[in-house]
Amino acid sequence: MPNSVRPVNSAMSNVESSTLLEIANQSLLRHAGPFDELLVERASGTMIWDREGNEYLDFTSGQLCATFGHNPGELRDAMLESFQRAVHSSSLLLSEEVILLAQDLLELLPPNLSKVTLLSTGSEATEVGLKAAKMATGRWETIGVSRSYHGHTAGAAGVTFLPRRQGSGPGQPGVHSIPAPYCFRCPLGATYPECGFACVDVGMDTVDTQRTSEIAACIIEPILSTGGMIEPPVGYLEHLRQRCDEQEVLLILDEAQTGLGRTGDMFAFESSGVVPDVVALSKSLGGGFPLAAVAITDTIAEEAERNGLRFLTSHMNEPSMALIGLAMLTLAKEHVQAGSAAKQGKRLESALDELMDESETVGDVRGRGLLLGVEFVIDRTGQEAAPEIASRVAATCRRRGLLVQVVAGNVWRIAPPITVSDDEIDRAVSIIRDSLEEDEHA
Repeated sequence: MPNSVRPVNSAMSNVESSTLLEIANQSLLRHAGPFDELLVERASGTMIWDREGNEYLDFTSGQLCATFGHNPGELRDAMLESFQRAVHSSSLLLSEEVILLAQDLLELLPPNLSKVTLLSTGSEATEVGLKAAKMATGRWETIGVSRSYHGHTAGAAGVTFLPRRQGSGPGQPGVHSIPAPYCFRCPLGATYPECGFACVDVGMDTVDTQRTSEIAACIIEPILSTGGMIEPPVGYLEHLRQRCDEQEVLLILDEAQTGLGRTGDMFAFESSGVVPDVVALSKSLGGGFPLAAVAITDTIAEEAERNGLRFLTSHMNEPSMALIGLAMLTLAKEHVQAGSAAKQGKRLESALDELMDESETVGDVRGRGLLLGVEFVIDRTGQEAAPEIASRVAATCRRRGLLVQVVAGNVWRIAPPITVSDDEIDRAVSIIRDSLEEDEHA
């Protein structure tokens, strides 16, 4: 590759986007299918610009990391401060900012969650949570939920029940799944609330017939995001907690995509009244920087430590990331207190409900705060999934300047930064409406 096509930085580069994509295809592993042709030039707030100067409303929040907008000034200030202190030290060395972030995080969580570890990714947070649960209980089998997503490392992938499991050989032994609480398409053909949470009971009873030892933990997202924007019905988490308690199974809640204000509460589990044994966090905690955390109870910590718990990476307890995390927690507290996600989410969900009334192919609108889903169907009478329509209309929205993400084939995940303005919501809804009409009349 000639040096002439290697830009020093974006301001100095005059390389054509097509050339850069060609280099990408030659140089980079296609880890998630073909590369997107949108090459990002810059981002700010709710907006992203490509190298050709086109602007897009980012209603994906940059894979749900930019919860408080792209490139907030608080992140810049925190990073600059870290260069005056320490960017990196060692996983085995602590700094004041690391200790303060741990303290601030625990102050936001229920009192029983009293120990925290700072990591880089959500997958790592899942790994530590599962490993601590196993080593604390002396058990090794686990339960996940179908259509769940917890990461791509071995342990996290083991409790992830999506098509991406396929092709890499056998997963970890001793991992079981129970049916997702997917009321729009109940896997058991039941109807809520008459079902009495049959998805939990049938699932747990089935696990009992399959397991060969005791279960250490059950892990679930408060809202199954990547698996189709599935919010469990009222009372579900309480029932799951009860069934776990009956067998002394620890409950792990993965708040990677729901935590720190996105649903309106600081944590999505708060509205259920359920107190978990382990909470995993990432994405919003770093605001685009690699920062994650897992919080556990004193009992789990003491037992796991006594039994020899070890987990090390090169980027645990990073001073620079801790400063980022402190800035993100400040923003989270401000926005939760102001009700940002609840207020803007209500405006957006109401507008999407109107679109559902207008369009026969919008089968369902669901979610909480600014983590919303739109499920596409051929028609609402038969509820047949329509992945082609979901992808086609999303592509039209993008052409018109709006980014939404298709998950689980026929569902959109709509999750703008919670700093999104009324005008930006209205513009996005207008783009969706025009795109739906264009598709219906094509």
